[in-house]
Amino acid sequence: MKEMIKYGKKILKTLNDSGYEAYFVGGFVRDEILNIESNDIDIATSAWPSQVESLFENTAATGKKYGTITVFMNDYAYEVTTFRFDKSYKNYRQPESVDFSKKLEDDLIRRDFTINALAKDIEGQTIDLFNGMEDIKQRQIKAIDDPNKRFKEDALRILRAIRFVGKLNFHIEKNTFDAMKKDSHLLSKIPTERIIKELDLILKQPYKEQIYHLFNDLHLGDVFSDLDRAIKKLNLTDYPISLEQFFALGLYPDKNLSPDEWRFSKSQMSRIETIKELMNILLKQRITSIHLYNYSKDLMLAANDLLVKFFDYEDQEDKIINLDRHLKIRSFKDLKITGHDILPLVKDEKNVGKIIETLIEDVLLGKVENRKEDLHSFASRLAEDLNEEN
Repeated sequence: MKEMIKYGKKILKTLNDSGYEAYFVGGFVRDEILNIESNDIDIATSAWPSQVESLFENTAATGKKYGTITVFMNDYAYEVTTFRFDKSYKNYRQPESVDFSKKLEDDLIRRDFTINALAKDIEGQTIDLFNGMEDIKQRQIKAIDDPNKRFKEDALRILRAIRFVGKLNFHIEKNTFDAMKKDSHLLSKIPTERIIKELDLILKQPYKEQIYHLFNDLHLGDVFSDLDRAIKKLNLTDYPISLEQFFALGLYPDKNLSPDEWRFSKSQMSRIETIKELMNILLKQRITSIHLYNYSKDLMLAANDLLVKFFDYEDQEDKIINLDRHLKIRSFKDLKITGHDILPLVKDEKNVGKIIETLIEDVLLGKVENRKEDLHSFASRLAEDLNEEN
């Protein structure tokens, strides 16, 4: 961390020596004041993007249109962004355009919360134009200027405020909270992939109970109906859950996730639906090795975790782990017999698949050993019965 700061100061010095203002800004400054280690150092400068590029050997134009050049130094990456101010916003998320500025104040006033609008120069002096230091002392999240304006510019800031509460254990200043509550419906206008990403970050923060209170107090279940059941269940708890568990809990037992409404990856979508399915299986069936063969142990444990925490269900964690540990095979490829071995035994080649499925189940349940001669003998008897049916 000290080394990353050292090279960050080298960037500040290079910019300063070339006649430009340059500062560490935002979350890094906030976390340093709070003695929280951070490896995300952002720099704001009066230099234009092309001027930044000309001063450093190794750069990438990661957001040049919006003033950001990534500077690489000794394997560290630093986003160096020109002071800017936003014009009118669109879609409650993005500015129509940004204009570059020579004034630090223009850049700081466009930020979300006072605690994130701090800057620090190369000498270690903190620039605090919006009383962010006092809000850190008061341990509060407060929007810069008019909170309603801030959230109408970018409704995702409502979820960011919840994330900072979950990270820092701060409270939300009254006017800011009132604006969040009033404007929470605007979150429905934000692309769901952005909502998903922010929810994932929120659920990874340490102060769970405060997060869940805010979900309820802001009536986010009214905004995201798929999550309403989960939000109500989570209230007054501090249970850690993953993003996939959060959605599975909201959908359980009878709702399905719509890919048109939620832009999850196929993998995430599958995990959510599988956790919900496993909750039903665990409630209604006696689990066996076959379940552990067909489903991921981690997803079964995730489903078990939800049932134990929220439905007073008997904990089967030890049983799940034990069954998984003693699985005799994990794939049909682990069988000591192949389809080619079975094919000569059957009249109809479609029956090869049926025999393999039966062999898998019987090996898992301990009815036959996973040895080629035993499997072949067992397959022969199965083939005789199937051949007679044909």
